[in-house]
Amino acid sequence: MRRAWNAVFLVFGGLSLGAVVTLSAAQVSTSSPTAVSFGKNIRISGDDPNGLNQNETAIAVNPNDPTSLVAVFQERVTRSRPLNCLFAFSTNSGRTWTLGGRGPLEKSGDFCFDPSIAADAAGNFYFSYIDADLTVPGSDFDLVVARSTDGGRTFATFSIAADNVPGDSTTPHPDKDVVTADTQPGSPFRGSLYLGYTNLTFSGDEVSVVVSGNAGTTWSTPTVIARQDKHDKADKSRFGALPVIAADGSVYLFYSEFPSSFGTGPLSIRFARSTDGGLTWTVPADVASGLPSPGFFRLKNADPQFGVVPETGLAGITLPAAAVAPDGALYVSWVDFPQGACTLDGSDDPPCTNADVRLSVSRDGGTTWTLPVKVSDETNATDQFLPWIATHPDGRLSLVWQDRRLDASNVNYDTFYTNTLDGATFLPNVRVTSASSPLGTVNFIGDYNGLAVTADSIFPVWTDTRFGTPDVFVVRGQLRP
Repeated sequence: MRRAWNAVFLVFGGLSLGAVVTLSAAQVSTSSPTAVSFGKNIRISGDDPNGLNQNETAIAVNPNDPTSLVAVFQERVTRSRPLNCLFAFSTNSGRTWTLGGRGPLEKSGDFCFDPSIAADAAGNFYFSYIDADLTVPGSDFDLVVARSTDGGRTFATFSIAADNVPGDSTTPHPDKDVVTADTQPGSPFRGSLYLGYTNLTFSGDEVSVVVSGNAGTTWSTPTVIARQDKHDKADKSRFGALPVIAADGSVYLFYSEFPSSFGTGPLSIRFARSTDGGLTWTVPADVASGLPSPGFFRLKNADPQFGVVPETGLAGITLPAAAVAPDGALYVSWVDFPQGACTLDGSDDPPCTNADVRLSVSRDGGTTWTLPVKVSDETNATDQFLPWIATHPDGRLSLVWQDRRLDASNVNYDTFYTNTLDGATFLPNVRVTSASSPLGTVNFIGDYNGLAVTADSIFPVWTDTRFGTPDVFVVRGQLRP
């Protein structure tokens, strides 16, 4: 993921929000959140003899067979040898996992990053990622989607969804992709695949999307959802293009937007909608704006230079996590600093403290949104970050994130969980991890986590450092009546 570097000083406070609405009692469910219990934490990344960091996790479940799941992740890119994105699969509802191997690349020696995974209504899995040839002057970054027809045991074929030609600024330069499949029984576009990504251009970051109507065999010409406006006073970074699909086939694509230099913020969470299978999109609108986050930031680790020397600490970015319920309710979660502070230090990712995971809800197709609410019940001003969310068939929303409430020094972290039926009343937070992750001076554990759900189960997947280096763990949670 791209990062720019510059400088300034600011402490956040008193920033405005976008268009909001407060829900009446008649508009929300009064049902209580549901208790959950988690089983054994399972390391799925295996032992890497090269000691490479493994992170940026995603997970999907077969909508026709809830016992079949696929998780994906990357190895931290170095230039010492070619690295791929990896996948693991389970055929027994996440009780055991098999490391399946690496996603196919265009050429031997290419690099891979930013993996994502989705499953279609036929039970095929789609594994998207950036394929990078770093031997080409300027580098060749293509957006690739591999397909599995055997439950994630193999990904034998792939297609190029966005083709970059080095030196040609008219071709896509993709970054941070997310793939989604339309599995809605009532959708006229059922079976379509939507792949959102950031297109890095000389004139600013663009949010783009490509669509496939033939199981990923071919892809549409990229459609630009958001680009630099000539009236903008500063260049904007736009990351985290995430499509979700409503019951009627409407597609909502969410992303974060913030000034791309000086680390000043503020942040906006934005979205666009398509009702015709991705042919046309609405003008982007805000979920919330004026949010207290610089976009890129650093959180505390055990490096004594954190807050003293620029670019020390744990690298972070505010990306949206989004989901849509069967009744059309839209949920969006992200991390910012409403009770915290960021002190600019001469870089574009300043040191920040007291990160919170927040949530906003729309029940009218994105016309209005509730005021953001904090999802955790933590009270000791520690960091919560890297949220991911998913909705169950009954409309319940599950949420997971990384959480430092158990460490008074605000360095080591765990994964925590909650759920809600209305976006306002939450289950008392549940610890997912059976052991805390000692972060030490690790400065990167990925920009996102993953979560898949079924009617009665929850499957978080996350980066974990309990064994000294970042590994990938997964666990099965069971909703209790």
